[in-house]
Amino acid sequence: MIWSPATSAARRNLAIALTLLLTLAALSLRFYRISNQSMWTDEVSSVETAREPYSQMTRDSGSENVYLPGYFLLLGAVLSDASRDIEFRARGLSAVAGALSVPLLIGLVYCWRRRWGTALLAGLLLTVNPLHLWYSQEVRAYATMLFFGLLTLLAYERARASRKPWWWAVYFISALAAIGLHKTAIIFPVTCALWHGWEIWRKKGRFRDLAIHVVTLGVICGAVLLRRYPSPPVNGRSRSILEVGYTFMTFVGGYSFGPSITDIQSHGALGAVSRHLVQVGILGGVLALVALAYALNFRLLVRGKETSLVVLNLAFVSLTTLAFAFPFNVRYTLPGLLAFVALVAALDGGASRRYVARLAIASVLLLALWADAQWFYSPSYRKTDSRAMAQWLVAHQDRVKSWTVLPDYLTASVAWYLRDHPEIMARRQPATQAQTTSFPPVPDALIIGRRHHVTEPERIIAAYRASAGTVRTVSAIPGMELYVRQAAAPD
Repeated sequence: MIWSPATSAARRNLAIALTLLLTLAALSLRFYRISNQSMWTDEVSSVETAREPYSQMTRDSGSENVYLPGYFLLLGAVLSDASRDIEFRARGLSAVAGALSVPLLIGLVYCWRRRWGTALLAGLLLTVNPLHLWYSQEVRAYATMLFFGLLTLLAYERARASRKPWWWAVYFISALAAIGLHKTAIIFPVTCALWHGWEIWRKKGRFRDLAIHVVTLGVICGAVLLRRYPSPPVNGRSRSILEVGYTFMTFVGGYSFGPSITDIQSHGALGAVSRHLVQVGILGGVLALVALAYALNFRLLVRGKETSLVVLNLAFVSLTTLAFAFPFNVRYTLPGLLAFVALVAALDGGASRRYVARLAIASVLLLALWADAQWFYSPSYRKTDSRAMAQWLVAHQDRVKSWTVLPDYLTASVAWYLRDHPEIMARRQPATQAQTTSFPPVPDALIIGRRHHVTEPERIIAAYRASAGTVRTVSAIPGMELYVRQAAAPD
């Protein structure tokens, strides 16, 4: 086939049209049912922090949220004076950032692979990725951080290719913006600096060209170290790096395929797996297929920037886990998610047994769509439903005269939905300790969520039953166990 400038222009125009289509699809998916689930404790904390005066915001962003204040400044501007049904507006910031990340990833993968097919496939995989969708519908900084992180990587690639100084300015500003949203974003400029340094070493270039990275990282470190940001309580989570396997499971299936977040929090890892054996098996099979496709094209893919970004991100999180004795968490590996998606798209670029690669890509795509459907429609994958809990308390206020929530910090999200009912909030009976209680006093309703954050939950429930007499269990509220004294139970 003879290629001409007209053919090249037509392919480019088609790629642009498909990029716009994928961006619209990503936007639609991220705004779909965005207000359907209630805000959980961390989201409520984000909203409350965003509405504080700047001096208080900077304190709480570090002590309560382990962030720099950038995200809360953005969120405060978006929320303005809204006070009712703000889930849509609060989550809209993340949804827009998540959708706009799709064209950035397409551009980045094209810079890496120079193949529009691979780049568009990466955009499609990110569009439907369930883990990215989760954080694009959450009032936290992760989706916006990933947007600016992608912009940092893309600006670096364009600066290296075009040699136009203004791309370095975009790189510098984007890196600062990303780290201003969440400290995890430091992996983006660190990775770019390592890529650049390796290229200079290999080509015997000038190491003074690394000055932009030195300045960028210096400013970032200065901002981070300007004040101390204490780690929040670990709430009973294991301080290990053994979540790497679970990380790859979530890279493929998000939190809505296989072990659900609620099941893990209530029954532990093995208990959660036992409740989703079929889906865990499917996850394992898909990951094994991806690993096989990668192994068949190892020499081609191991040298790619996708692989190095995955490895560097996982190594960074693992080392900081060991150094600071703070639990490894999947959300800190989100930069690696972007690289993983790009890596899956690149599987088809090799010449060895391409049918295996295409089967792996199709499996990842279909599993993502399945997980998305469960995220929207399966009650077992819903977040802890504090809104439904508050509505239940309002509906049964004539009988339920006192209530206790364990662990105690979950009170914040229930209280958020009881803002118009101070008389019901006044009936709250705080636990005698932060994460346990004793009876008496005996509340009419005992609410338990996130069992792994509660000390000996079965002992507490048994003590409540012994003190309260006949107890009814209400299991209709996702993510929460509700025990009600018979005298106060609804008919």
